[in-house]
Amino acid sequence: EEDGEWEAPVIDNPVCSVGCGKWEPPKISNPAYKGKWHAPKIDNPEYRGVWKPRQIPNPDYFLDETPSMLPKIDSVGIDIWTMQKGILFDNIVIATNPAKARAFADATFKVRREIELEQQPKPSSASLFEDPIGFARKNLVAVGVTGVALVLGAIWCCCCLYSSPPSKKALTPEQKKELRKKRAAEEEKKAAEAASSGAAGSSGDGTAGEAAAEGDSKEDEAEDDKAADGSAEGADAGEEDK
Repeated sequence: EEDGEWEAPVIDNPVCSVGCGKWEPPKISNPAYKGKWHAPKIDNPEYRGVWKPRQIPNPDYFLDETPSMLPKIDSVGIDIWTMQKGILFDNIVIATNPAKARAFADATFKVRREIELEQQPKPSSASLFEDPIGFARKNLVAVGVTGVALVLGAIWCCCCLYSSPPSKKALTPEQKKELRKKRAAEEEKKAAEAASSGAAGSSGDGTAGEAAAEGDSKEDEAEDDKAADGSAEGADAGEEDK
């Protein structure tokens, strides 16, 4: 690839020591050859020479000897290539003073242009779905108020609706004791009502009942401790959320 495209080796021809050139097939002489063939021509007795268009005399023709001297210009020609219709030209002025040309335009073109603009049909106002950018530009105040209301509503929903519920306060040791006393008093009241109703039992049953009452009181104390611990954990979680 670096040496270039491969080429076949050249072998010297001893017959062409100087060089024979491009090979051409040998030619055989033709005794009947008469030269390059041409179509035979027949004499035309009506031939009048090379054809030329006929010329009609023009009485208005003249030869301008001084083409550099232009006559007075009294007209204007405008050539515009366009694919649109309804292009008209009127009130053309040629002047060397810009102030006069501007005054002429204000007195003619400007007045007519204002009348034409008033006569043109006004385009229908685009709706929000057809042209949202144009609608927003025409109603900046309404769009701004709506955007602010949507942002504030989203912030209120995120902060207020999904906030953590208020946590319960932890019970103090004194409150726990009072709660236990109340429950003990209720249990004693229930036991007295059961005894007065005639539900008697053996001494063994009585001791079993006292042991059961003591077990219930211990279970109540454990439940109170768990409730107090749970309320304390809820209070700590509520402070962390804040």
